Amino acid sequence: MKHLFEKMNGMMKHFTILDTGMLKLCLISAGILLGIYFFDSLSGVIWLFWTLFALSWLYIVIKVFAVYWHRN
Repeated sequence: MKHLFEKMNGMMKHFTILDTGMLKLCLISAGILLGIYFFDSLSGVIWLFWTLFALSWLYIVIKVFAVYWHRN
């Protein structure tokens, strides 16, 4: 487990402010999506939060793999 945390910490050193912001946007969007499923009043804008979540998640995945492949 310690090895996993060390690898993730090494990956975070390559993140810029934009990358960190995208990660936060991804996590916030995921939290909002969970909240929407419990409250029907915001279900009309669920497409917006799915879009934000998907785009930010895709950005983070591409960034992580790009850094990983560049390092190896």
